[in-house]
This record gives sequence, C-alpha cells and structure tokens, in this order.
Amino acid sequence: MGPPYPAFMNDADGQLLLPGKRFDISGHRLHILHAPEDRLQALLRLIATAQRSILLSMYMFENDTSGTEVRDALVDAARRGVKVALLVDSFGSSKVPTAFFQPIVDAGGTYHYFSSRWRLSYVIRNHQKVLILDDIHALVGGYNITDQYFGRRGDQSWEDLGATISGPQVARISAYLSELIELSADGGVRLLALRRLIKDWQPGDGPLQWLVGGPTNRLSPWALSLKRDLQNARLIDIVAAYFSPTQSILRRIAKTARSGGAVRLVLAGKTDNGATIGAARILYGYLLKRRVRICEFQPRLLHAKLLVIDDAAYIGSANLDIRSLFINKELMLRIHDADLADYLRDLADGLAQQSEAQTAELHRVRLSWFNRLRWSFAYLLVNSVDYNIGRRISLRITQMMQKRLPGR
Repeated sequence: MGPPYPAFMNDADGQLLLPGKRFDISGHRLHILHAPEDRLQALLRLIATAQRSILLSMYMFENDTSGTEVRDALVDAARRGVKVALLVDSFGSSKVPTAFFQPIVDAGGTYHYFSSRWRLSYVIRNHQKVLILDDIHALVGGYNITDQYFGRRGDQSWEDLGATISGPQVARISAYLSELIELSADGGVRLLALRRLIKDWQPGDGPLQWLVGGPTNRLSPWALSLKRDLQNARLIDIVAAYFSPTQSILRRIAKTARSGGAVRLVLAGKTDNGATIGAARILYGYLLKRRVRICEFQPRLLHAKLLVIDDAAYIGSANLDIRSLFINKELMLRIHDADLADYLRDLADGLAQQSEAQTAELHRVRLSWFNRLRWSFAYLLVNSVDYNIGRRISLRITQMMQKRLPGR
C-alpha cells in the first residue's frame, strides 16, 4: 500500500485535485484537458497518487523529455509497491529501444508490446490512450506520450484533447484493459479472444459509457453508437484529425445539415500525413452542397478527436476514418450531459475561429484536375487499403472459428 494522497493534490472536498474544467455527472467527476500543460500534469499527478495499481495503454511512448518524465513516474510508483502494467503499441512505439522501459521492470512493474512484427495481428494498432489508477481514476484522450503532445516542439506540437474521470464506472474499463493486456502478453494477439472481448463488451445505459473498438466483421461498437446518435441529430460538432468516414456515416452527417440542422466540422489544415487531408478534401464538395460548415485548423497540427451530437459528447482515441471504425483497438468515452456538451461546443467554436473556412468557391478554385486525381488516390489509399486489411483480418477470424466448430 502506497502513502496517502499528498494533501496538495486534494481539493476542499477531499477529491483528487486535477487540472482542466471540472464537471460532476452522475456520481462521477470529470476534468476536460485541453491546454498542453494540463494534459501532462494530469498524467503525472495521477501516477504520483496511485496507491494500488496503474494500467497504462499507449500507442506512442517516446524516449524524449516527456516520455522520460512519465517513465520515471511509473518507476517511482512501482518502487513504492504499486502494481504497474504498461502496454505500448509495437508499431506506434517502434523507434523506442526496449531498454528504455527496463527500469519499470527493475522496479517491479511489467511492460510489453501489443502485437509483434511478422504476424497477421501486426496490422492491428492498439491506438488506445488510457491510464487507469486504483480502479477509481482514469484518463482517456487522443494524445500520446511524446514532447509533441505537450507543447514542447513549437510549431510542430499537436492540438489535442483528453479527459479524466473518477468514479465507479472506471472499475469496468479497468477490468477490460486488464484482460486486453493479458491477451497480448506474449507479443502476439489472440484474434478470436480479442474479437470476443469486443463483441461481449457492454457499455451500459447510463450517461457515461465506455465504447470500445477493434477488428470485427462489422462497424465497431463505438461506431455503431455514433451512427445511432447521428440518425436524428440536430446539432453536430466534429473535431477530427483524420476525416474519411464510411458512406453511411457521411450521409447521416449530410442529412442533418440538409434538413436544417447545424453541422460544423473542424478538420486538419496541417498534419503529419498529407494523404489524410486529401482524403478529407475530396468529400468537401458533397458536404458543402448540403450546407455543412467546414473549417481547417491552421495554428498547429490537429490531433484532437471530439464529437458533440446534441447533448452527447465523445472523447477518446478514435478518428473518423476506416482504420478507427473497423480495425484499430480504440476507446471512446461517451458522456450525455447538456452542460458538458455546451462547454465542448464552445471549445470547438474556439478552434473554428482559428481555422480557415472552406467555401464552395475556395473548393472550386482548389479542385484542379491534378488535385482531384491525388485526392482521389489519397481517399482510395486511406479507405480502400485499410478496409481490405480489415476484411482480411475478419476472414482470418472466420476461418479460425470454423476450424474450431465441432465436426470439422
């Protein structure tokens, strides 16, 4: 058992003091983490106050200044008797030497990579970014653990978003993450067990729901929830680093705008992958004709993932692209609360004010034959290639299941 929470880390109610805008919802306390320094401080404060257990799943975990600070905080926690388990993605963190994480093991914790090279499962990304402490506190969002996500790389820093949640629903996602870590402990991924974990997951029916994603034969559970919310929506705000959704989701977004609802997309004007901007721009003509408002964020690289649909908000790791909808391991927190939705809509408005409005005239000027060709190719690459990867994974899962059926 670790020491009590430091007094300076508790507020007047005895609750853990965390940065960001606070909301109390259905017996849970949430903090929205937008400023870069808030994102890092929330990570470090949570780890410093853990008493029993820490589960951390991260796509990218680099051995830079920020990564070293977080790694050392995990080491300190393990030394004081906290059970520390770290899961990093083998693709996203491929440039980090394994020796960087060895101090965690030396202090009594564990770490391993999600999926090894040269396996079918290697094409699946563990894209989740989630920290869980003592089955009570959790941090979820779009940001990884590198200097770029904490404002330490100047103009090359990312615009991002996260949230902490404290309360009884955290224990449910803690059990889910523990099972995921166990399923991938040998560096591989047991696809049948992974699919069963996703299929059997129940998000609950309260105002706070944990929605998971991963390789299935259809849209992931989080994407199905999104489709239901979009079906009769009147107000839609989407902040997305990568935007190339399925035709079904695209039509639902357009339907809201065409029928008199308000739809605003804040998309990337700068990114680390130019193909994703082209894949989004090829859709602008269709959306602009249906009165969807589109803005491209200019000051920094955009990495945030936020959806606000009427009074429901989604915060987490998933982009609005085929890989996030069908293939990657993703985690989204859905919160149904009018005050929170209003706050996040204001946040999206602030991002929109720093963006370049996309108009039909600008789109026509930009839509040369060369741009049309390369955007179409980008859309094909981003959607069709990843979609076919997803189909191959699903086919492989089906074949494995058939071999295990009685009589075969």
